Parts: sequence; structure tokens; C-alpha cells
Amino acid sequence: MELVVRNARLAADPEGAAIDIGIENGRIVALGRLPATDAPAFDAAGCLTCGGLVETHIHLDKSRIIDRCTPEVGRLADAMPRVAAVKHSFTEADVYDRASRTLEACIRHGATRMRTHIELDAGVEMRSFDALARLQRDYAWAIDIQLCVFPQEGLTNNPRADALLVEALQRGAQVIGQQWRSRQ
Repeated sequence: MELVVRNARLAADPEGAAIDIGIENGRIVALGRLPATDAPAFDAAGCLTCGGLVETHIHLDKSRIIDRCTPEVGRLADAMPRVAAVKHSFTEADVYDRASRTLEACIRHGATRMRTHIELDAGVEMRSFDALARLQRDYAWAIDIQLCVFPQEGLTNNPRADALLVEALQRGAQVIGQQWRSRQ
């Protein structure tokens, strides 16, 4: 085994008895009281052990921009124009820095899988994508990140949308999303 987690508690055990978990090739291969081994061990000290959390919809490229976008007033949902007005200021380094701080908070709180949506349009071009693709590589040891690109400013009214989507797919994006607008 490559790792043994000792004295872990499982949610499925109503008795709450501590057990050991043997891990090999990133998979659980043994549960119970395991014999001494040369493998590295971690003492969970009776803490609950469970599967990681999945963040299915986050926009890491737009995280932590409250200082650039004023908060909504009342119940008026007009975030898109406020964000569109500042996207031109996003640099690859800026997006990476903001997104990494948000990502690290997600990891600390148990996220092990994530789908992040990334805007592609003339206002931001590939800068946000490049930052998040690098983040995906840099944090692969801790979290699986799926890159979902979408044309926030629209597909038909954004002359570069097609080319940007194709480029993102060629450079590793796994999913193309769509913008969502509420009916009002």
C-alpha cells in the first residue's frame, strides 16, 4: 500500500468505530484494522472520512472582483453588464491570483472535483482560459478541475466567439456551456 489512513471514522458505520483505510494507486484497497506496514500513515484521530465534495458550477475567472463591480441593488439581477464592463482589465496573472485563492478555499473545505465556467469573448479573449488551464495543471494533485468555456456575450453577436471556442477546445477545454438568462 502507498498510504494508510489510521483511526478514521466512516459515516456508514452507525457505531462510529475507528478503522484503517489502505490506499494503493489512488484507490481504497483495504478497510478495517490493518497490520503495521512500511507505507506512510496518517492518523485521522477518529475524524470522519468521506468522499470529496463536488463543485458543479463556479466561475473562478470572475471570483473576488467585488472591488471592481459594485454589488447588486435590490433584487435586480444585472451582473452581466457590470462584469462585462471590467473584463478588459483581467490579465492572466490577475485571474490566476484571484482564482487560486478561491480554489484553495474550496480545497480546504473538501472539494475534490470542480467544473469552472470560463467566459470567452472579445473583452477577455483567452486570458482567463490560459490562467485557469494553468491552475488546473498546478492543482491537479489536489482537485480535478473541468474547464467549461462559454460565450457570455452571445454566440451570434460576438464575431470572435466561434474561433475562441475552437481554440479553447484545442487547448484543453472539456465542455462548451451556454449562457443562461432568466425570462423577465
